[in-house]
Amino acid sequence: MAKLNKMVTAAALAVTASTSIAVPADARTRHRYHSSTHYYYKYCRHSSAATGKVVGGVTGAVVGSRVLGGGLLGAAAGAVGGVVAGGAIDRTMTAPHRCRYYR
Repeated sequence: MAKLNKMVTAAALAVTASTSIAVPADARTRHRYHSSTHYYYKYCRHSSAATGKVVGGVTGAVVGSRVLGGGLLGAAAGAVGGVVAGGAIDRTMTAPHRCRYYR
């Protein structure tokens, strides 16, 4: 079982490191703001949080199998929790970098 965990972790790390995430054009939004004499455009990109979900899922599966038992149920529960937590953490960490304001 330890070899399987190491192989899954190594494969997930390789996929995560080699994946480049492109944001499709329809995921970008523009908003127009007016402030006294200046016009500002807010340009935002949507974050799919794919990297955080992958890392969280793998980490959650490993931790879940250790904490909840060595079976498939522990790994599955840990992976689900890890995906949710990893996605939320990734979105909050990248939130300040997704929006830009232009005149």
